[in-house]
Amino acid sequence: MAADIFVKIVLSLALGALIGIERERRGKGNLVQGIRTFMLMCLLGMIVTYFSMELLNSILPVIAAFLLVGVLTILGYYVKTDAGRGTHVGLTTEIAFLLTFMIGLLIYFDSYPYYLSVSLSILIAFILVSRDSMHRFAKHIKENEIWDAIILAILTFIILPLVPNRAIDPWGAVNPFMIWLTIVIVLSISFVGYILMKVLGTRRGLGLTGLFGGLASSTAVAVSMAEKSKQNKRIVYSATFATIVASSTMFFRVIGVAAIINTDVAMLLALPLGILGVVGYVMSYIEWKKNSKERAQLEIGSPLALKTALKFGVFFTAILLLANFVRTYAGTAGIYFISYVAGLVDLDAINISLSTLAITSITPSLAARAIILATLANTVSKWFLVRWFGDKTMSREIGKAFAVLLAVGIVLLFLFSII
Repeated sequence: MAADIFVKIVLSLALGALIGIERERRGKGNLVQGIRTFMLMCLLGMIVTYFSMELLNSILPVIAAFLLVGVLTILGYYVKTDAGRGTHVGLTTEIAFLLTFMIGLLIYFDSYPYYLSVSLSILIAFILVSRDSMHRFAKHIKENEIWDAIILAILTFIILPLVPNRAIDPWGAVNPFMIWLTIVIVLSISFVGYILMKVLGTRRGLGLTGLFGGLASSTAVAVSMAEKSKQNKRIVYSATFATIVASSTMFFRVIGVAAIINTDVAMLLALPLGILGVVGYVMSYIEWKKNSKERAQLEIGSPLALKTALKFGVFFTAILLLANFVRTYAGTAGIYFISYVAGLVDLDAINISLSTLAITSITPSLAARAIILATLANTVSKWFLVRWFGDKTMSREIGKAFAVLLAVGIVLLFLFSII
């Protein structure tokens, strides 16, 4: 018991310091609450809870301590506002101060390896240190993007629970609940990439542009970069680099999406698509070496547009029905044909459709082979889009990189088929 309390004391001081260091760095020594105050506040939360629970068997000391902390917070804010008259004074430090006390309280109830208290402290520190990025994000967010997010939240948390969770077609393939849940999953993954691009900014580096753009939409990256290369021939190699990185990230995104639906399919995809992703990153490095001084920017629309979500839902349902029909009447060859054609247009729909069918209707290996074929088709599609919208030099450079990817992909698909 004594050893456990000692560990919690050390942890309280460490987590308090984690938050306090950021606040003191931000305040440049002018804050009422510095690193030592945050450390002691977290320790106070843990010690008071220990005495309340173990020795006094009463919650009153915790309540009294919390009220005391509240008074100290108010006094600290008053001193800060009095010293900073005429300037903007926020409440971030005061809120972090109260949360630090509550983390100390939480540490007492937490147990090794203290996932909850540690993760919460890291999250608070991340929010604090991301101030500039978050302000930049809020400044550049558009009103229609806010409305798209609100509508999606309503459809997800209010409408989704009301959607019937059963098949409604004669073949047992269309489940409205699973279809909309799939839309939410895909759009959420896309939105993560989109938010990261907004927060970090594409100017932080072309690698981030391609990486996060690939999470949002590798096709959007390819089209955007192709258009920019035609407008400004000085960024051709930069645009090529970002496009190849995004297309390589796409392979890992496919694995991740499949893992959410069907882990068996994802495990089969991990090696071949992982190899393709790594080969793609190597090819992108070759392009980066050609001219690393260029700087390209990428702008893509919000992936949470309601119209986009509905279109994806319709397309996903159509692919699901068509794949189920083809499986019944055309066999394996039909599945491959549908995968290739669908991959030219949208990779997520065929990926999720086949991963879903692999649960009940087809084998995971067949689904995995068809998904690999779809990724190769999607690569071909992006190649033609670059040729259509982009500069000739970029088209040639993309063509060489994608030709390597396609050659490696065909070999991997052949080896996958005979194993």
